[in-house]
Amino acid sequence: MNNRSTDARAAIILFVDDNAALLRSVERLLRMEGFQTLLASDGSEALHLMESVTQLPDLIISDIAMPRMDGFELFETIRQRPEWMDIPFLFLTARDQLDDLRRGYALGADDYLVKPLDQERLIMIIRGKLKRRTELLESIQSQQDALSSAKRELSLMVAHELRTPLVSISMVTDILSRELNKMGAGQLDEMVDTMQSGSSRLSRLVEQMVLYVQFQSGALLEAIEMAVRPGYVRDAIIGAIDRARQFNYRRRDIAVRFEELDPGMMISGDLASLRQAMAEVISNAMAFSQPTDEVQITQWVAENLVWITITDQGPGIPEDELERVFEPFHQSNRQRFEQQGIGIGLALARGIIEAHGGALMLRSKEGRGTQVTISLPLYGADDSFVDPY
Repeated sequence: MNNRSTDARAAIILFVDDNAALLRSVERLLRMEGFQTLLASDGSEALHLMESVTQLPDLIISDIAMPRMDGFELFETIRQRPEWMDIPFLFLTARDQLDDLRRGYALGADDYLVKPLDQERLIMIIRGKLKRRTELLESIQSQQDALSSAKRELSLMVAHELRTPLVSISMVTDILSRELNKMGAGQLDEMVDTMQSGSSRLSRLVEQMVLYVQFQSGALLEAIEMAVRPGYVRDAIIGAIDRARQFNYRRRDIAVRFEELDPGMMISGDLASLRQAMAEVISNAMAFSQPTDEVQITQWVAENLVWITITDQGPGIPEDELERVFEPFHQSNRQRFEQQGIGIGLALARGIIEAHGGALMLRSKEGRGTQVTISLPLYGADDSFVDPY
């Protein structure tokens, strides 16, 4: 595989022209300026050079009118090769070849040089194009490094979240198979508790991943549309609280206070997915709460919308993290706070709420807690309300 030079001081310039005197003149100039050169008398020779060299050119300058293969054919052939597409390409053109100039720009050439060549302008353009290419390659490399790092972290996170409950369940099963007859009631309770905790954690992870794949593929939105029906807000919230307690098996005793300011209100949608969305938010609030804290849920109606706030007294979210909390697989302060899950709960919750024509907003103050506000269209707001029960 051909390598590319990224050091502008040793950059390789491929110069293509059927004028032998011009080739020699440009070669001397480029070498004096510290560049390496490759020379070709037409497009076919240039392509042969690019196929055979161990290091690809960092920039190509080509005349347009040449025998066998002209500059346009050379350009189009080079741009068809993915590994050559990022090499800057400059056309040489005479002052009376404006139509060629227009065609070159239409094809996507990076720039052009006018014959006879102005040496100072030639070197200035070459250095500018090489500098820009180096910046782009560095930016691409930085993005690739960040993506590779994110992939590694995600892979480790998912592996950890899958293995941890499986290991605990497997360990308990092994102990029970060998020691069951020797255990007292207290030890058995402890073993069962460990298995229930691992099972709950694993079940939630699997359910989240299934929902996330369905959401990304559009299948979840189709399922929501098919399952729409009216239901009471209170039922959805109470169901979400119960589900959140299942998610947080070891923190199920965290106090959750539900204040219904406008009783009997109804919404229309897929109530199961709405419960899931609210459960994800309530579960987060419980996970970041201390044993003596209280999660508060408040519901009211205003402007034909049902409003629900879920407020915790946890550590809050740093201001520079607020924009990222809804990104899939992102977790705020994972190193500082022990967390379970892979960071898709809020992304799923927002997606489900928005699929119902609602909105999910978050505000937080570091050290003081977090509040999530959900709004959903009120069922019957168009005066066509019919109590389904």
